[in-house]
Amino acid sequence: MAERALLAFACLMFVLLSRYHWHQICDDAFIAFRYADHVVAGLGPVWNRGEAVEGYSSPLWLGILVAGRAGGIDLALWSGLIGAGFSALCLVFVHRLAFALSDSRLVAAGASAAASLLYPIYYWAPAGLETALYAALMTAATWSLVARSTWAWSLVAACLGVARPEGPFLSCALVGLAAVANGRSGLRPGRICLALGPALAWLVFRRAFYGDWLPNTYFAKATGSLVFRLETGVVYAIWAVGGLVVTAATAYLAGMATRKVTSAILFLALALAVVVVGGGDWMWHGRMLAPVLPSLVGLAAVAIGRAPSQRRPVVALVYALVLSVFLPRPALLADALVGRRLQATAYQEGTMIPAALAAARFIAAKYPADALVAVNHAGALPWALPNPVLDMTGLVDRHIAHDVEGSLHEKFDPAYVLARRPRLVVLNSRTRPGAGGAWYHVGYWVGETALVAQPEFRANYRPVDTFWEWRWLGGVPSYILLFERIDKNP
Repeated sequence: MAERALLAFACLMFVLLSRYHWHQICDDAFIAFRYADHVVAGLGPVWNRGEAVEGYSSPLWLGILVAGRAGGIDLALWSGLIGAGFSALCLVFVHRLAFALSDSRLVAAGASAAASLLYPIYYWAPAGLETALYAALMTAATWSLVARSTWAWSLVAACLGVARPEGPFLSCALVGLAAVANGRSGLRPGRICLALGPALAWLVFRRAFYGDWLPNTYFAKATGSLVFRLETGVVYAIWAVGGLVVTAATAYLAGMATRKVTSAILFLALALAVVVVGGGDWMWHGRMLAPVLPSLVGLAAVAIGRAPSQRRPVVALVYALVLSVFLPRPALLADALVGRRLQATAYQEGTMIPAALAAARFIAAKYPADALVAVNHAGALPWALPNPVLDMTGLVDRHIAHDVEGSLHEKFDPAYVLARRPRLVVLNSRTRPGAGGAWYHVGYWVGETALVAQPEFRANYRPVDTFWEWRWLGGVPSYILLFERIDKNP
């Protein structure tokens, strides 16, 4: 009876919280959408026609998007449905992970019920990014290390290797830890080839097609000062790291320090180390931690169940305190229970996407399709345009990503942007255009400020007399502006 109640609770939370977050979509998702459109159109996996730059983070996710686009399905809907499906798989694999370690259906059901409350897996499931896919694969990878089967890890590793830029590293780690968990008998040549084959094949393709061993997003995001990245990464991941430390200590004290459990904990530690070394993430709501959290909750449920009965409440309380930052607020749960939805201003970029699409429609109606457009947000606006687009942040621009010093969103090169002579430059502001007699106001992004400060920009670009307003958290207004090159000759 208790098992059924816990599973029913998990299903209820999944339905309510998935529905609550359903319309939350991220502007970065439209980067992969544009690539998928170009693949289906026969242009190949490129950002602009004839420019081979790998500006997406997941070849596997791109393949899933291409399949939906080829079937005529709207990509926002398709990615949301698939994301929700992978979030559901997270709960399934948490159940299998806990059952494999405890051999108790009640503990497994409790683990699924606890994991069903993890806020990040719902926030990011419909966002159009590969987060839910990656979370499902990471949870499956942890389960594969403790499962009785000695081959499941190879299939998971095969998918993991093409799921994220760090995928090949984690695939290799999974192979090595599978040897620790299962002994050498599990490492048959065929399984190793299956585990590492997709990642190796993609590396060869990447080198041949894009000219790099790593994706452009790596150079745009994860370079720069290592000390700075470590500082920001530790701050970003500290609560998840704390949960892992508590899990490892509890598992040891509860007599769970078997080869399988140790392998699973080491795998999660490596995954968190990647997040820390990468500097964390500028997006909140635990996007880079979501792939680790379900496995962490599964291991924690087993550790609590194995703890001495007199210590169990204390251990459970410690876990609740450490992981509470990843749980939904009571007010959110209350809203979900009565059928409310997440407010648009609480989306990752607020209401920016509708405003960006409106700006794209304006550009498409007023300017030729071959006009180069320079942007800061390489997402919905470029996706809605047939035009070539210059990404001033470097996510999909090779020069800015490779040749400019700095970390995430600190890379910019105004001289390079102006040398490309874009017909339009899309800027952003937190202050209404025209206020104080100025059309553009600094303070949105340092790269835009540096561009506007260039004498060449002031001499050759003029503002277009229109703008688009959008709202963010707390109703904070922001504005999308256009600047047009006065000299239209190439």
